[in-house]
Amino acid sequence: MVPFIFVLEPDDEVRPLLKHNLQNWGYELIIALDEADAIQRIQGGHEHFHLILINQAGQSIAQMLEIGSRIRQSSQLEDPVPILVMAERYGADLEGQDIQVSENEYVTYLEDGQQLKVILQRLCPVPDADSAALAQQ
Repeated sequence: MVPFIFVLEPDDEVRPLLKHNLQNWGYELIIALDEADAIQRIQGGHEHFHLILINQAGQSIAQMLEIGSRIRQSSQLEDPVPILVMAERYGADLEGQDIQVSENEYVTYLEDGQQLKVILQRLCPVPDADSAALAQQ
């Protein structure tokens, strides 16, 4: 089963690259531009996702986590899917860190794209080709 990520990315310049990378890493996506768009897309029947990925834009980390929580609640999924916020601005002391802020909420302070790939694989693993072949047997 291919993991499905719900992405909230308001930046028109970042969105295509993020989409390209996530798809190349094996994820299927639903992409929303803001919270209202996200809620609307969930109400359209796309409520089966395994992770909410939010790129921080102009609001605090706490506000972004609240938006993620509202998206998760609107989906009415039985299991709480993890929320991962990509921090926007931070100092060198945080760069390269992934911080768990609650049971299913995380903030990543990206040093590079590989760090995002690693934390996504940890929170929402993509089965490798061998595992997928075994699952089909």
